[in-house]
Amino acid sequence: MTRLFFLCLYLLVSSAVFPQFIGFEDRIPESFTGNSGSKLALSSLYYKEGTQSLEWSYKPGATLEVSIEPLRLDKKKEASHGITLWIYNEKSQNDSIRVAFLDKEGEVSYGFAYQLKATGWRACWISFEHMQGGKQSKEIVAYRLIAPKQKGRIFIDRLTFPMKEMNLRTTPDQQMPYNNALSFRDLWHWCRVWQWEQYTYELPLTAQLSEEQRQQLCLIEKRVSEAVDVKKAPKEQVDAAYKLFQTAQISRSGLGFTGAPLVAPDELDRTKGEISWNDLETMLSGFAYDATYNHSIQAQKNYFTVFDYAIDQGFAFGSGMGTNHHYGYQVRKIYTTAWLMRKAIYGRPNRDAILSALCFWAALQETRKPYQYGRDELLDSWHTLLMAKTISALLMPDERERDRALKGLSRWVSTSLNYTPGTLGGIKVDGTTFHHGGFYPAYTTGVFAVLGQFIAFTSGTEYEVSVSGRQALKSAFLAMRNYCNLYEWGIGISGRHPFGGSMNKDDVAAFASLALAGDLSANGDSFDHGLAADYLRLLSDHKTPQSAYFKEQGILPAKAPQGFFVYNYGSAGIFRRANWMVTLKGYNTDVWGAEIYAKDNRYGRYQSYGSVQIFGKGHPVSRDASGFVAQGWDWNRLPGTTTIHLPLALLDSPLRGTTMAKSKENFSGSSALNGANGVFAMKLMERELKNFTSDFVARKSVFCFDNRMICLGSGISNSNTVYPTETTLFQCAYRGGEKPATGRYWLTDGYDNYYHVVEGTVRTQVAEQQSLHEKTRAQTSGVFASAWIDHGQAPKGSSYEYMVLIQPDASQLKRVEEERGYRVLRRDDTAHVVFDETTRITAYAAFEAYQPQGDELLQSLPAEVLVMHQPDKDYIRFSVCDPNLNILEKEYTTKEPSRPIEKTIVLKGGWKVVMPQEQIRVVRRAQQTELTVRLQHGQPIECLLQAF
Repeated sequence: MTRLFFLCLYLLVSSAVFPQFIGFEDRIPESFTGNSGSKLALSSLYYKEGTQSLEWSYKPGATLEVSIEPLRLDKKKEASHGITLWIYNEKSQNDSIRVAFLDKEGEVSYGFAYQLKATGWRACWISFEHMQGGKQSKEIVAYRLIAPKQKGRIFIDRLTFPMKEMNLRTTPDQQMPYNNALSFRDLWHWCRVWQWEQYTYELPLTAQLSEEQRQQLCLIEKRVSEAVDVKKAPKEQVDAAYKLFQTAQISRSGLGFTGAPLVAPDELDRTKGEISWNDLETMLSGFAYDATYNHSIQAQKNYFTVFDYAIDQGFAFGSGMGTNHHYGYQVRKIYTTAWLMRKAIYGRPNRDAILSALCFWAALQETRKPYQYGRDELLDSWHTLLMAKTISALLMPDERERDRALKGLSRWVSTSLNYTPGTLGGIKVDGTTFHHGGFYPAYTTGVFAVLGQFIAFTSGTEYEVSVSGRQALKSAFLAMRNYCNLYEWGIGISGRHPFGGSMNKDDVAAFASLALAGDLSANGDSFDHGLAADYLRLLSDHKTPQSAYFKEQGILPAKAPQGFFVYNYGSAGIFRRANWMVTLKGYNTDVWGAEIYAKDNRYGRYQSYGSVQIFGKGHPVSRDASGFVAQGWDWNRLPGTTTIHLPLALLDSPLRGTTMAKSKENFSGSSALNGANGVFAMKLMERELKNFTSDFVARKSVFCFDNRMICLGSGISNSNTVYPTETTLFQCAYRGGEKPATGRYWLTDGYDNYYHVVEGTVRTQVAEQQSLHEKTRAQTSGVFASAWIDHGQAPKGSSYEYMVLIQPDASQLKRVEEERGYRVLRRDDTAHVVFDETTRITAYAAFEAYQPQGDELLQSLPAEVLVMHQPDKDYIRFSVCDPNLNILEKEYTTKEPSRPIEKTIVLKGGWKVVMPQEQIRVVRRAQQTELTVRLQHGQPIECLLQAF
């Protein structure tokens, strides 16, 4: 009989067309039928969309049958198709609603259980891939909801079936803990709150706190209170809370609420009056400010009405709300203002529900264990949820629980600050900070501020961050100090924000917090003098209690960083002297060249095509003051890059989603000698993507000595016969003064930098340029001075050579014009080699295996290595680097670590290493010495050689 019923059903609906979204505003759909134990009705008591939901009252074992248009699944559709709905449950019970999907024979092929432990609205999103069942029959003709073992009712709304594009970041929760395998992927970071909820503390609960521990907890609470105190209720935020509250029309109904549906941004429809987490933050923070600072009784009442409503709507313990990815960015003020309201929260009858919701969404439960190796995207977690975790820990009513939670949190922070492997988010051994699988300063700002706050909160207590964690963080602080001038970084390392991003005052304050937490320089000082000096420099003329203290202790502001800094986790080098900075940037198999979204950084393809960008003007130094402005910017002409000059329509984002192209070449990055001078080199190749030229290749290098750069190119080739290939010397906003012109020895960019082209056809212009905004495509314009080397269309083996003097004086210009002061010893596809007469440095970028003819020191070099050497009294200072990170797995992100690489360099004659190093192995033969260097993390190895 059952089989006959489903066969008839199959025939009945085979030609029917059912809508994907099923609403319950006007009627109960005819496809919904209940058996004798079921009763269906429309209800306005609760709703999650519109103003009504479907009420299903049931007896034990009752069923709700839903007929559908036949759906045939395959492997692809199993992953992409599923069902989404929201369920309101009035009574907590240790039982479940079972959902079964049936084939035409009436057999269950797919199914899942939805737990009814929680009350209120909870999401039910699941793809067929993550359902249970035999999955043998791939044709679905109906689905059935099976009631639990006791009488009751639920309410159903926002039902979509089949959902043809399931959210890939569906979040498992208390209702369906097994739901989404992606959330258990060890690299993932969002959507894991329920998985972490299964963690248990390894730390014991202290039987009774000592008086010292109580005092330390009170001290931390005092510090947090000072940090979140805004002194006066911000009127704009208070007004916004009342306005939104009125619009949301939140009111009690039944055992819960009605009002504007609260949903995740991924399903938000503001045209229907729906709201999301940021609106929740607006109301809760605004009312908290009004209640705290203006002592408004109505604001306090509204605050708890909104919080109770939020819990009822799903912002609650054990709820994933369908998907909760990136929610941390939208809830931060919920936590800082909850701290302001803590006494009132403690007095509420549902105190535990509020506190458990805060703890759960803060992901404090992750910190019951140390940081788990391989967990990705730490910058997001630090930035958005570290303060939330801190406040959630401090809100625990039991002081013993507070003690354990803070210890667990401190341990988690300490271990998460350790250097992370591969391209995972976090801090790398060279101090770069990673997000989205790459070096990303724009995501680092704000992170330093929050980490600095936590260090300040816990400093001098048993909850403070470990020395090793603070050491790693210091390396990241120093790296940011080096690649920012004063607060801003170059376009090459800007990710998808080409003209945006900078250190902010809170990041600067973090330098002071880290300095005051203890000396990290092994000098035994009471605080870190180097970080304190950096803080004073970055603080500029501003005054703070910390600056006053440091000055009283005799600390003077640090000078601007000087030297050459190697950051090969970003295929980058930073060259600094005086008050200027040069950012050199490439990309390779492990480092993406640019982050391009469909609507962000559309034209950013060339950011890492060997860019050489000088920041050296302004008080403080900045992008804008150095001539780099977005209005009218020609996206083809970032200084130093070799590019095909395309119309912007062809340069636009090549993919509908994200483009983060990596090269197929390993060799791109920088090296240094004695931390003062350096070299950058890359094998440039373009990928095979829409409007790219896949056979576009070049060999590029930049040799950096004092304030001089020698820029070389060879083997520049491609088949693009329509658009010219160029190497840009400079493109800067023209603000008057001397204009660049061909026929002169020196070209000037108008910012006191001078360029001399030894080889290449030079073009210059000062013109008003028309361009497009990188997000909106809106027309922009601006007047720019530009100079470039024209390689023509479809060049074959083209090359160039030019020199840059950075802010020279008149005597240096004259002297160099008479005698360039360097010699190019080789420039071809095998190697670029330069000897600098002033520093006596010889630098080599060996693209292929190389046996230099007539070299006094080197017999041979292996392929893809950077070598520099310089006489140093009776020795030779010698450095070797392979910038290749040598990561095995070439994925968007990977926890596979950088693997060691050995390079053997053959020296003429007999040599020994003055101070033996485990990374260097010396083998002496008849007339030569083999130097085998073990390299890792793209870092140079340096030694002193002595002849014997």
